[in-house]
Amino acid sequence: MKYLLVAVVALTVLACNKKSEAVDPIRSEDKAKAAALTEFLKSEEFRLTKYYSDEPIDYIDTDQVVMQETELWQYVSNWLKDDAYSFSSTGDVVIDQNATRYEADTAAILMRKFSVAADPEGVGFKFVGHEYQPLNYRLISFSDTNLVVWAKWNGKKVISEYKTLP
Repeated sequence: MKYLLVAVVALTVLACNKKSEAVDPIRSEDKAKAAALTEFLKSEEFRLTKYYSDEPIDYIDTDQVVMQETELWQYVSNWLKDDAYSFSSTGDVVIDQNATRYEADTAAILMRKFSVAADPEGVGFKFVGHEYQPLNYRLISFSDTNLVVWAKWNGKKVISEYKTLP
């Protein structure tokens, strides 16, 4: 009986040790991608150049007209089309509104926060939406000249592409 009790205790201790060796749910590739994206953002200035969906959607679902479109550039607010975005190592994004400005805030330069982080689903990018409000994006890809991310709009996946400025 004494040996049985010792065996049960030993198995319990071993089982607890195995549970404490939890696997990190975030893939190392995504951690590396998030770090590389953060560095890339700090070294360039960007402009929104494309806005679309992979599948046809009714972008404005509050009217009586049902459209099924993938090209969504016509829905991008005019004040966003000439903005230039510069990212800093402090987590700030400087938005140069240029000529066409958001009427609710006509300052030439806006400051907002951004962040990049790996998570179990890939790489998240917290940035700004169409009224410069915080918006969560997911990274699709980036290269030395562009950044491609997606976000949800009315429950649908929409894609934004940003190009680096010369």
